[in-house]
Amino acid sequence: MSTEIEIESATLDEKIDKSLDVLEETWDRFDAPVFTCSFGKDSNVVLDLIDRSTADVEAQTALSFLDHGNHFEATWEIKEELESDYDVAFETYEPDSSYEELVSEHGPRVNQRKPDLCCQTLKSAPMERMIDGHDGWITGYRIDEGLDDDGDGDRSYEWRKNLDFFEQKDEVVRINPIVHWTAEDVWEYHDRREITHNELYDEGFECLGCKQCTLDGDALFAYDSIRRVGDEAQEADD
Repeated sequence: MSTEIEIESATLDEKIDKSLDVLEETWDRFDAPVFTCSFGKDSNVVLDLIDRSTADVEAQTALSFLDHGNHFEATWEIKEELESDYDVAFETYEPDSSYEELVSEHGPRVNQRKPDLCCQTLKSAPMERMIDGHDGWITGYRIDEGLDDDGDGDRSYEWRKNLDFFEQKDEVVRINPIVHWTAEDVWEYHDRREITHNELYDEGFECLGCKQCTLDGDALFAYDSIRRVGDEAQEADD
């Protein structure tokens, strides 16, 4: 069953079964997979699915979290709660330079004036270290994130509309177990499984990334360097 058919017509139960199949294939195919978790709604679903799979989670999967220095306090709270709920611990990675150091060197509002530099420094560069040495990289990416109401990609996540369950990058295979889920599926699954979620979603936030790049819950601008993580060339797009 293709990802396109699943998004359009499959039930949530069918999607869950497919996601669990993808994870079982992951444990069979890869010697050292890593799950990079943001503790947003999509990552939380993947964490629960991993817990439901046959994996001995921490024995078979590295668990990583990126502290780029600009998380909302609620994100730290949800991280602590879910680590307790699932009895796991995520290894924390940090960038080589902080946002404040970038401002000092490049001036105020560096995130808006030089988003490629800011995102590369705070997110994609440390993410490269998170996946280094791993043959599989488990994400919470979804095709639905790259589509708007007309089926066209928006500026920031258009690349995600072409995702598949397994994608060969230059040095790692990116694994997307919920690539075929919609946002509605994600929230229905949260309700079914009673998964703890970030309270900022209840306040209307759609984006829970860097505080500097979030205004009233929405991204200030569209830039996403994470798409290039795992590729040899890390130059910013023109």
